[in-house]
Amino acid sequence: MSDSDEKPEHQKENGEMNREEEIRLKPFQPWYSVQIKGASKNGEVVMFQITTVKLEQCKEEVEVDRQYEDFEWLQHCLNIVPNVKGVIFPPLPDRPIVSAAEAEAKSRKQLGTASKNIKGDEFHKDCRKLEKYLQGIVRHEAIGKCEALSNFLTKKEPPVRAKLKKGILSNLSRAVDGVRKGGHKDIDEMFQKERDLANDMQKIAKETSLNFDTMVNSLCRISMACNHLSTALCLGMSAEDNGASAIINKLQVEFAKSIDHYGYAVDVCTANDENTLGFHLDLYSRYWLSCKEMLFERTCALVQFDNASKTLEKAKPLKKPMAEAAKEDAEKELNAISEVAKKEITKFHQQRTLDFQKSLILYAEAKVKAARDVYALLAKDVSTIKQMDVEFD
Repeated sequence: MSDSDEKPEHQKENGEMNREEEIRLKPFQPWYSVQIKGASKNGEVVMFQITTVKLEQCKEEVEVDRQYEDFEWLQHCLNIVPNVKGVIFPPLPDRPIVSAAEAEAKSRKQLGTASKNIKGDEFHKDCRKLEKYLQGIVRHEAIGKCEALSNFLTKKEPPVRAKLKKGILSNLSRAVDGVRKGGHKDIDEMFQKERDLANDMQKIAKETSLNFDTMVNSLCRISMACNHLSTALCLGMSAEDNGASAIINKLQVEFAKSIDHYGYAVDVCTANDENTLGFHLDLYSRYWLSCKEMLFERTCALVQFDNASKTLEKAKPLKKPMAEAAKEDAEKELNAISEVAKKEITKFHQQRTLDFQKSLILYAEAKVKAARDVYALLAKDVSTIKQMDVEFD
């Protein structure tokens, strides 16, 4: 090899540094593509069919069955992955409704306490929520390539689950910590504003989601009332089929059809509302809680750093080296969490703005289309009734 082919050491080092910088700045490419294709009920357990495509391995496709407890265990495993402090975790949806008692309580809440109707299983909604949850995980660079996620998505047998403790004492301890440390003044003005914003927005988002659900439930009751009115019109027809009775019967039939059409339009509006803006409001009411929890974790690190600083100030000469080391460790942890948290907050605000804009557009478009469709149906019904011969002998 000639001298001209050999590169100086400093050029090699610069080339390696440039490649590392390029890798660091390159957006994270997900390792998996995830889809939940359906759910089936087996006794008191709902099994979700998950299809995963390994994007890094020749598009290999894997299908596994998982129940809700497996998702809970995955969430627990992700929270204990190293170097994830400061990450806003995708929020895990609520547990699917399985028992008859829960289904009856939900139906009474949606349709009214006087209603005897019980709505059927709505596992398609749970599938969509859990799919969104998994998509949020696989697209996150900090947790999208961890071993726990790989096992969850690609191993046929579900991971061995340990029973997670959710006792009253742990909840009480967390509540006490929230009261003690939640009001701690932040040394960084940006984080103090974000904490205040998260506290306010989490309440507003949850209340907005609940109010939107109340509106949707009112539409469900209107649809049910339309069905009852249409049925009553059909049952109230006269047995006689001549003279005035025949004309009245025809009018009632046509009027019942128009009521059915309107009830169908209300059902379409209800489904569209839930799938567009309702889904977004529910998702981000939980996302704000996840953001709030991340900021509280950082506040705990801040409290630990402040306590270490006070301990160092009061430390005697013999204990000063140990106190200095404790302060340095606390400061390193706080800085590490703050660095990750700043990136997460910026990304979170950008994503929630884009998602909210998209959901509003879909919501408005669905409203316009449904209004046009019901107008066409009702206009046709009115035209039919006007053209009827309603002269009585």
